[in-house]
Amino acid sequence: MTILARVFVVRHGETDSNRNRIIQGQLDTQLNATGLAQAAVTAEALKSVSFDKAFTSDLQRASETAERILQYHTGIELVKDSALRERFMGEMQGKKGPIDMKEISDLSSIETDEAFVQRCIAWYNRVLIPYISVTKPDADVSEGRCRNILVLSHGAFIATLFRIMIYSNHVTCPAELKLGSLPTLGNTSISVVEYRIVSRGKRREVEADILKYGDISHLRGLHVIEENADVVVDQS
Repeated sequence: MTILARVFVVRHGETDSNRNRIIQGQLDTQLNATGLAQAAVTAEALKSVSFDKAFTSDLQRASETAERILQYHTGIELVKDSALRERFMGEMQGKKGPIDMKEISDLSSIETDEAFVQRCIAWYNRVLIPYISVTKPDADVSEGRCRNILVLSHGAFIATLFRIMIYSNHVTCPAELKLGSLPTLGNTSISVVEYRIVSRGKRREVEADILKYGDISHLRGLHVIEENADVVVDQS
């Protein structure tokens, strides 16, 4: 078995809107003092990971978190991509959460479930899969390391992407993730997916495994909000 790549998916640090349970959607909010501290601790936690590539939502709460992490990884290009943004919540943005779709009379301004899912899938297929597929596993083995990719995004986007991977059987994962609803992702939580090449007879296939989902153990007692106002109630 050859480990091809590991993808580290991190949610952005805390904002005042997170703390006040305000629906942000694609509003361009900033990290607050706690969010900056979370980003700094996360940067320390990932300091030893040799990143080869980094992608982030172009919203500043995500891109600033990514920049803090990459301060220990000089020379790594940070690619900002609007496709990694949070779900667009239309007229609900800026209002108090959480969201219950059944209580909203006009859903026309909100990004639909189908559109949001398709955006997640499109980004994964357009960016991540081609990048992983062009790695050189034989060279990686000789160097004693695999490719490491950093992805910074938002709670609903990350949860939706992982839900798609799990229920399409694209990845293997702990039973509790497959059998139950995914736990809420804390700010600067770390999720890790490992891609590996497995030989089956004369064939070599790529398999993926979720090593971590929503891990906040690195925060060492820093306050982490347990709810995410941007996650739709009937989807969680």
